[in-house]
This record gives sequence, structure tokens and C-alpha cells, in this order.
Amino acid sequence: MPVHVNLRLLSEEPAHLEGELPAQEYGAELRDELMKFEEPLQYELDVERQPDGLLVTGSMETTVSCECARCLKPFRLPIADPDYTALVPLTGEDAIPIDGDFADLTPLLREDIYLALPANPLCRPDCRGLPEKASARDSRLEGSPSDGPSPWAALDQLKL
Repeated sequence: MPVHVNLRLLSEEPAHLEGELPAQEYGAELRDELMKFEEPLQYELDVERQPDGLLVTGSMETTVSCECARCLKPFRLPIADPDYTALVPLTGEDAIPIDGDFADLTPLLREDIYLALPANPLCRPDCRGLPEKASARDSRLEGSPSDGPSPWAALDQLKL
């Protein structure tokens, strides 16, 4: 269920919105192999009418299921914005969708949650990646350099 605000009622007094937005509503467009939205977005917002748009303040939070970009371990990443603030235009190119008297804030919340996601999720900041034994799937990485002749040995023999 999208997050709607009644514009006609906003002209009289600010609105307070709180609830949960299902993951299918805000996270369905995320195309990332390492991150998935599985929990609802919890929000608590105050919306005020401004001359050119809406002032939205409040907080929102969710948890993202991730795989570490270095070691591929699954972990959960909390995403929270306790001091959320947005000035939303009602007209122009950046305007939010309006249907009759209702403005849909869902695309705004979706965009700001996506912007809070890390480019490369890490299980911890000092993650060193896969252990050496785990890299045995790649035949180029098996063994240590001292296990046999160097692949560069033939080039070392060249006399130019």
C-alpha cells in the first residue's frame, strides 16, 4: 500500500503519517545480487504544505539482507534515517505523482532508501575477503608460488 497524503487536508493543517511500507512496494526495483529488501520500511513522517510543494520530516528505517562483497557471508544491514527531511515539489519535472487530492510519497521514500545503500556491502569494515583455502575453486590460485616452477620462468630465460 503506497504512502499517500491528502493535499486538500494539508492546506488546513499538517499531517502525521506512520506505518509500514511492504518490501514489495519500495524494494521491487532493486537489481543487486548482494542486497535484497525483505523487511518492511517503517516510517514516521510529518508533512506540511509549502507554497511550492511539501515539507516532509521524520524518520524511516528498515533492514536489508546482504552478502558481503568480499567474503560472500550473509549478514543483515540496518538502514535508518532518523532525521529525514525533504522538500518535495508538486509541479515541474521533479514533482511527485498526484492522483486527484492525493500525493504519493512512495517514490520519494524509495529513492532516499536506495541512496542510503552502500555501493559494496561489507560484513564488517575490516573484512579481508575469502580465505586462501576457499579460493581453491579457481585453478589459477591453487597452491603457493613455491609449489613448482614459476609461470614466468620461460620469460626469465630469454636473452634480448
